[in-house]
Amino acid sequence: MAHRRPWKCYSRWTRRPYQHKRSANHRREYARGGAQSKIQRYWGGNKSIPWEEWDLVVGLIVTRNVQISSNALEAIRISINGMLMKKLGRQNFRLRIRPIPFHKIRENRMLAFAGADRVQTGMRKSFGRATGVCARVRVGSVIVDVGTSLKNLAIVRDRLRVASMKVPCECRVVLLKYREAEFLKKAGLPLYDSKKRREIPLYEVSLETAET
Repeated sequence: MAHRRPWKCYSRWTRRPYQHKRSANHRREYARGGAQSKIQRYWGGNKSIPWEEWDLVVGLIVTRNVQISSNALEAIRISINGMLMKKLGRQNFRLRIRPIPFHKIRENRMLAFAGADRVQTGMRKSFGRATGVCARVRVGSVIVDVGTSLKNLAIVRDRLRVASMKVPCECRVVLLKYREAEFLKKAGLPLYDSKKRREIPLYEVSLETAET
């Protein structure tokens, strides 16, 4: 049985995404087959508390355009959710995985045993067959949000550090939202605007707080 191809073959963007055709008649003849997504749940923890009511909302951002497999997204969710459930409890955090895997991965599998050249077509018809799905993420996009209290920030930051090892590029831990100004000072994280995908300088934060 052929081994799985290393993810460095798929981590970078090369061409337009290959996914189910989103037309009026929903034609799917160009995107048949392939494994289903490994991640089925994108949430964790206490969903009843709104994001604005948490002391801090911490996120993990990527530093370049990258493709993340559904296996990696599930590994990220498990590595964060499992330990936070154990140490903090379900009611003391809120988790969200943002990327959704739509892009299909294709692979032209090659046989490697003796006499294989007689039973396969080689590089002819090398478009390949769909073998899985992944999510396309742009540089600066947030892939994980975690809402927590200030006293649990150290545990959350450590789990985000572990989750960043599942992503095929360098990641950064940033602060997305805070409830009070003193939480921003004690967090020690750069403030980040997820919509504009840029870091907010401190002088802009001081102007906003002075106006409000």
